Amino acid sequence: MSEQYKPICIKRILVSLDSSRHSFSALKAAVELARHYNAELKGVFIQDTALLNLAETELLYEVGEYTAISRRISVEGITQGMAVQSRWIARAFQKLTTQTGIHGDFLVLHGNVDEIIDKESEKCDLLVLGKSGTHPMRKGRLGSTAKAIIKHGEKSILLVEEDTNLGYPIFVLFSDSPLGWTSLKTANKLLASGEELTILIEDIGKEEFTNQKNEIRAWAKEENVNILFQPFTSDSFGRFILKIKNLRTGLFFIPYMLKPLYKELVEKYLKEIPFPIFIVRQIIQSDEPNLK
Repeated sequence: MSEQYKPICIKRILVSLDSSRHSFSALKAAVELARHYNAELKGVFIQDTALLNLAETELLYEVGEYTAISRRISVEGITQGMAVQSRWIARAFQKLTTQTGIHGDFLVLHGNVDEIIDKESEKCDLLVLGKSGTHPMRKGRLGSTAKAIIKHGEKSILLVEEDTNLGYPIFVLFSDSPLGWTSLKTANKLLASGEELTILIEDIGKEEFTNQKNEIRAWAKEENVNILFQPFTSDSFGRFILKIKNLRTGLFFIPYMLKPLYKELVEKYLKEIPFPIFIVRQIIQSDEPNLK
């Protein structure tokens, strides 16, 4: 199966931005990937019309974080706040793209956040966004936008947590499937010389387990890739995530929830993986004929 598929070719990257620390880390990761792939980068800040509509009901209040004093949130106040945020984010975007010499465009859009991200991502090869939003009480959780895009989106996604960086080590949650091989080959393209690729492989029946490892070894030998196998079961997967929870640099590849076990594990532990997560959706078919 390995010869039938190739890595994702990333020519256009979309990064969705807000004022959160997760979002700034996502911007840094998007810029780094754009430089690696020599890709075009598009940044978007979305003025959420749903929030503006809610403010018009005159029932929306905020409580001061330090004063505990409540006040009504006005449309004018939200609009001004969004304008300030968009200018600050535009400057950060421009600064990073200029420093790295990549081509980048920045847009301020208006509408439903999830719908706009979904529409804009149709034009890109990879969507990058923060793992959570600006809400201070949701630190360590997946944001509502990230959840919606994971569930309903069609493009591959890079989720980035605050104060984390792309880099080594690189892990791949492997499944012997088209998405699994696309994930593995995409991860290899981001592996620096001399680094080791850690492959998480389900500890299933002995014969199937051995056959999968042998096929991966054959591919790794042909590509001159250093690999390390990390067998897992439904019980041991959580213990492995616990071992890496303090890492702040790395990359974790996940084929989008195919097998029931993978779906269960990903939904349970996605928020626990501490560094950037690359969720692979596209199956990239090789143009070369399969000779097997």
